[in-house]
Amino acid sequence: MSAVLQNPFEYLQLLARKGEELAGKLPTQSVQKEAWKGVLFGLRGQQLLAPMSQVAEIVTPPPVTRIPGVKSWACGMANMRGNLLPVMDLQGFLFGENLPRDSRRQRLLVVNYQGVYAGLVVESVQGMKHYWTDDRVMELPEVDPALRPYLDGAFHAGQEHLAVFSPWRLAQDERFLNVST
Repeated sequence: MSAVLQNPFEYLQLLARKGEELAGKLPTQSVQKEAWKGVLFGLRGQQLLAPMSQVAEIVTPPPVTRIPGVKSWACGMANMRGNLLPVMDLQGFLFGENLPRDSRRQRLLVVNYQGVYAGLVVESVQGMKHYWTDDRVMELPEVDPALRPYLDGAFHAGQEHLAVFSPWRLAQDERFLNVST
C-alpha cells in the first residue's frame, strides 16, 4: 500500500480499474421513465392539474380595467410588463358565476397559445405536481360536466386521482374567444 501512496498517478489508475470492475456489477435501469409536471389549482372547490407546458406563467391578478360590452366573465384588460393581457374569470366562463374577488388567494394562469394570450383567474394555486407519464389514465375522477370538454385525462397515483385541465383546449373554444355581448 505504501508503494501506491508514493506514486499518485498509479494510485489513480488503480482506482479507475477498480471502478470499472465494480461498475459492471451495478444494476442498470433499462427503461427510462418520463416525468410530467403540472400546476395544481382550485376551481369551484375542485382540484385540477394544468400542464406546465400550457401555462406561460402564474401571477397574482393585477389590477384590471373593465371593458364595456363584454360578457361578465371577461374581467377586463391588465398591463403585464407593457403588454395588454385580457383577464378572464375561469369559473365565470365555465359555471356562469364569477369568483368573488380575493386577491390573497386567487392566481392568474397566463396562457399563450396560437395567438390567444389571456390570463385565467382561478381560486388558488397549491403548487406544482410531478408524476410519471405511466401514471396518466383516461378515466376521469368525479368532475362537473362543464369541465369535461377541456379535460385531457387524469393522473392516478396513490390516493390522488386528479383531472388534467387543458388551457389550450379552452383557447380553441369559440365560446371562450367570443367575449362580446
